[in-house]
Amino acid sequence: FLCTSIITSVNKYGLSRSQLAVPILAIIQSLVLYTVTTQITLPLFGIDDQSDDGRGATVCCSFGNSGVIPLIFCESLFRRSTAADNVAKSTAFVSLFLVGWSPFFWSFGREVLLSNANSGCSVDDNTAGLLATVKRAFPPPVIGVFIGLFIATTPLCSLFTTTSADTAEKAPLAVIFDSVSNFGRAASPLSLLILVASLAVGAGVGTCSKQKMQSSIQQSKEVHVETRNNPNISFLTKWSFVSLTRVFLSPALMYGLLNLSARTGIIGDADADPMLWFVLILEASMPPAQNSVTMYQVADKGEEAGEMAKFLFAVYATCMLPIVLVLTWALEKFGLA
Repeated sequence: FLCTSIITSVNKYGLSRSQLAVPILAIIQSLVLYTVTTQITLPLFGIDDQSDDGRGATVCCSFGNSGVIPLIFCESLFRRSTAADNVAKSTAFVSLFLVGWSPFFWSFGREVLLSNANSGCSVDDNTAGLLATVKRAFPPPVIGVFIGLFIATTPLCSLFTTTSADTAEKAPLAVIFDSVSNFGRAASPLSLLILVASLAVGAGVGTCSKQKMQSSIQQSKEVHVETRNNPNISFLTKWSFVSLTRVFLSPALMYGLLNLSARTGIIGDADADPMLWFVLILEASMPPAQNSVTMYQVADKGEEAGEMAKFLFAVYATCMLPIVLVLTWALEKFGLA
């Protein structure tokens, strides 16, 4: 889906300097949010950024859900738009955002969340860990974007799609491109299904009361050790500053970065490229990435994964209305309503 979308967009509009700046802006925004969280927010609440809860809160503040929900929003908002190519353009910008966000999240973000996961490993284990990190940093969606960029910027593009919409002649391999494009339309529903399943764990769906009781007993046995060595953040405190960071601070920061980039000529202004501005505000206003649950699960930290799933469920359930308000403002601001 992302591969064919980026091919269509680049083939029709070309690859501009503004588009190339999108992955860089994705990394800068996450890095600035990380700095603000660790240097200002956590110390303000008296929280140690090296504690388990501190690291989890830092990742939740710094990295949003940059794949599933933005794609769903783009398709829902622009599917009936008068400009027929708005869906393709918005999806292409989401793809470019993932090019910068995904490797940074799976490398730097994982190091923040699981700082001691690879300690004490041998050289062979470190090599295997490095290969695993590279594999995680370039998941199938990112690889698909890179393949799409390669095809779109080389003569191979003429084999899959025509440059001009006026010509009636089809590309030699157009049937393959159309088949892959149609098959890729299942990406959004499947991604949404995975997201809902992940959040359902946080809501307690599918867990029996006996398991909950055993878990509570085990947690009560360890509570004294945890409170001495690793004090927890209260749920309400963590929910408050993570939600405020993701829904208000993050979009405001991205809007400032966009204005700064426009003033320096790195990207076009909002009138010249409104879709770029909207998609980046959309990305910045997303709730925390649910992939942090996957990180815990892969690292054999089932209890932390369960706690993170519960926390993300609460954040997602309460963030939707503020996100709608932010996106309504953005649509009006950039003339896309």
